[in-house]
Amino acid sequence: MIRKEDIARILDAVRIEEVVGDFVTLKKKGANMFGLCPFHNEKTPSFTVAPVKGIYKCFGCGKAGNAVNFMMEHEHYTYPEALRYLARKYGVDIVEEEADEEYELKRSEEEQAFFVHEFAQKWFISQLWESKQGQTVALSYFRERGFSDATIHKFQLGYSPEEYDAFFKHAQKQGFKEDVLIKNGLVTEERKNDRFRARVIFPIHSASGRVLAFGGRTMRSDKNIAKYLNSPETPIYRKSEVLYGIYFAKNAIHKENVCYLTEGYTDVISLHQAGVENVVSSSGTSLTIGQIKSIRRFTPNITILFDGDSAGIKASFRAIDMILSEGMNVRVVLFPEGEDPDSFARNHSSAELLQYLKEESSSFIIFKAENLLKDAESDPVERATAIRDIVASIAAVPDPITRSEFIKDCSRRFDITEKDLVFEMNKVLRSKATQKIRQEDGFEVDIPQEKKETPSLLRNTNELLDDAEKKLIQLILNYGNTDIKYFEKNEDARLIEKSIKTADFIFNQLEEEELEFRDASNIHLLELCKKQFNEDGKIDTALLFHILSPDLVSYVADLMDEQYVLSPNWEIMHRVYVQHKDNNAHIFMAVVDGSVLEFKRLIVRHHIDEINKKFEQKPNNEEMSNLLLEFYKWKNLEVKINKDQLNRVIIK
Repeated sequence: MIRKEDIARILDAVRIEEVVGDFVTLKKKGANMFGLCPFHNEKTPSFTVAPVKGIYKCFGCGKAGNAVNFMMEHEHYTYPEALRYLARKYGVDIVEEEADEEYELKRSEEEQAFFVHEFAQKWFISQLWESKQGQTVALSYFRERGFSDATIHKFQLGYSPEEYDAFFKHAQKQGFKEDVLIKNGLVTEERKNDRFRARVIFPIHSASGRVLAFGGRTMRSDKNIAKYLNSPETPIYRKSEVLYGIYFAKNAIHKENVCYLTEGYTDVISLHQAGVENVVSSSGTSLTIGQIKSIRRFTPNITILFDGDSAGIKASFRAIDMILSEGMNVRVVLFPEGEDPDSFARNHSSAELLQYLKEESSSFIIFKAENLLKDAESDPVERATAIRDIVASIAAVPDPITRSEFIKDCSRRFDITEKDLVFEMNKVLRSKATQKIRQEDGFEVDIPQEKKETPSLLRNTNELLDDAEKKLIQLILNYGNTDIKYFEKNEDARLIEKSIKTADFIFNQLEEEELEFRDASNIHLLELCKKQFNEDGKIDTALLFHILSPDLVSYVADLMDEQYVLSPNWEIMHRVYVQHKDNNAHIFMAVVDGSVLEFKRLIVRHHIDEINKKFEQKPNNEEMSNLLLEFYKWKNLEVKINKDQLNRVIIK
């Protein structure tokens, strides 16, 4: 366990915009920052980070919380793991009160998966550097590829030895169960062999640096053995969402505002070593929407690096159309024949590499047009087919202005009238629209229409009471530590000056009349805030987030993000009179006191309404007597509250 005082130090050091900024590109707008939500698919930013309050909130999917919640949600950390990650990031030393029984505590599938992958990674690294076989076979291979020892350490490369079950036996000795090793793709289910036997190992990291999976290149010459082998899907590894190298590239991608996309592990490593760090790989698999979204969180610009003799250029066009449809800008660099990013980076200086990437970068639409039309120059039918294919890519671009510019460019370059290109593009767009309508129609269900009652123009007491509870909780969360100074009239009509914390003021006022909240969430939050205030003398929302359930985290984030504005007739409506030296101050003081009085008034009115309903049910004499006692109790309290509203004067 991490000590409470250490948790407080971690939270004091954390800057949520920096934590979230490691995974999402944020742009400042006023006091807050905005970006594309990492938890759901969106093209227009609805994800906001409030640095002053230390919270994030997505208005699209509802995810919300503080920096610790973000790491738990995004990287699937446990609570202690998230705190340790933040402590390392901000250089905060922590003391564990009790030693964790690591494996015993990590019982969930994801926790076990992360733990066993971390264990395997360390073993693969030790085999590379400490075993004779690793040094002779694997380390020699890496060095022959031109990787420096520093680069090998940086990417945490490793080795799995020739023996069929070397890792399996080692893991079992350390207490790992067979089913956990099989489920996480480290041991084969059929023969119980090491999956990555006799391979150099490339760990695949999440954006935060956790090992999710492994890629292995065989060191054997048998042509029947796959050259590269990746981990299967596991509780933590979803191939369609992961990019190799994103952990090492994310800061450079954000800084350079462009991401280079390659095919293999060694391409990424060689480019990094040559000084081009904003590069990732799809790990030899077809590019997916999930991977595109991962890049888009950091930049809208992708440059795809093709091998000079790549036979798969045309085959990749469909995947690139998918990138365009996500609203991203796509450029292409084609390396000289016989070269790939890995070999070019090793055979040229960093300056030459950077210059080549800059000078040879071209728009994907133009690159595609040049490739297709070059092969169809002599055949009108093939040329027409190529033009339709090019137009399909232009139609994939969501922005109409960008589409128009591509049409103009292609018209000039390839001697095709804009009119013909626009005609073809509109056919594609109409086809897409029709398909979308049909898909939507397929989900339509005929539901009998019920007669709807006209809603009342006046909100009932219950609704108003719910809002009043919510407002008091919001004031406690946002302004609980703010001092209130006010005058209150005593029995002699003399003004008595008082000062109290907002939270304490609200707690005392509710306890004074023994009035309670009705909503379960608000009751729970009120008790947590009271407990924290009584123990620490303040409201600490950062600490509060750690003991809330996921649904309450979102609710609290909503409350902390909303702002209440008073209308000019507040004083008239609520009879709270303000001596204002400062407009903002007088509004705030009026909100606090008026909100408490309004809650009291509404809860009293609610009880009176309930008693009146019981009167209508014609109770017997004994029931009538009890109801009358209750009725007068609440009526007297109502009179007292109205008197309080008349006698109270707020000042700064």
